Amino acid sequence: MDFVYDMTVDPDAPNNTHAFALAMVGHNKSVLEVGCAIGYITKAMVKRGCKVVGIEIDPAAAALAEEWAERVVVGDIDRGEVWNQVDDESFDVVLCGDVLEHLRDPLAALRSAVHKLKPDGVVVASFPNVAHGDVRLSLLQGDFAYRELGLLDRTHMRFFTLETIRELFEEAGLLVVDTKRVIVPLFGTELEIKRENVRQSTVDEILADPEAESYQFVMRAVRDNGTQAVAALARRVSELTDQLDHEGVRSAIVRQDLRESSAANTALHEQVANLVRHIEALDGHVAGLDQIIAHLNGALAESEQRQRALLATKSFRMMAPLRRGYGILRSLASPKGS
Repeated sequence: MDFVYDMTVDPDAPNNTHAFALAMVGHNKSVLEVGCAIGYITKAMVKRGCKVVGIEIDPAAAALAEEWAERVVVGDIDRGEVWNQVDDESFDVVLCGDVLEHLRDPLAALRSAVHKLKPDGVVVASFPNVAHGDVRLSLLQGDFAYRELGLLDRTHMRFFTLETIRELFEEAGLLVVDTKRVIVPLFGTELEIKRENVRQSTVDEILADPEAESYQFVMRAVRDNGTQAVAALARRVSELTDQLDHEGVRSAIVRQDLRESSAANTALHEQVANLVRHIEALDGHVAGLDQIIAHLNGALAESEQRQRALLATKSFRMMAPLRRGYGILRSLASPKGS
């Protein structure tokens, strides 16, 4: 059986949602994985020493996830009763990987998740960014077509930006303390916006927003204990991590651009080398042609020299009257007007 949300997880992959989430979960944790699907993330967490309880709406997917999880609760996350099958304050981490945007009431689900955390536990969640530049360009072109996967997954019921995600966490009694971004450059998403159809001024305006190329956000949040100092500290931490993340992302993009530029230069050098080899081969052919032409010119000169020598012979001169008489006879034998 094929599942839409089935993929290979590489914990060390750069610029990757799963890798960011696994790093935030950590090792040897008790984890409630909300929307565990067939267990591809579950497996990766178990390999890192975690004990995982899953919640999954699809019974067939849940059965596969049970190979790795301690157990999997089958039920609808949007319905409160499924949460009652999991003990309160039992988990170091509640993981909601690309889940909350699929729910009718993500706030209620997130509040329920908070109750399952130990006092010092964390929520880790990932979200697609509906404000990605490609979505904006799509809207400017009058298009908002859903896809099977990605930013406009047809099963998305809620759409989020960085600010609305943070507001969601705050309303659920959580403070965001870490944010990572998966970056996909403008014109690089599954929406397939064509660069040649967009004015440069529009591109510049969109890229003025530092989040315009943020494809997904991965966040770690802690309980808000109600003190203003903690809230202020959390906001400051978020600001600093945003700055660091932006710098890191931009540096990674620059490095990638340099690698691509280097590869392009290498390809160009190879093309130039091929052209030089081609020209050298042509030069060889031209040299061969020059030799043939020189040979023909020599033969022609030799032939002309022999002709001049023949014209200068006594026998050729003595034959001149005969040649003239032969010419007269030919003209007389020819029909008039021919």
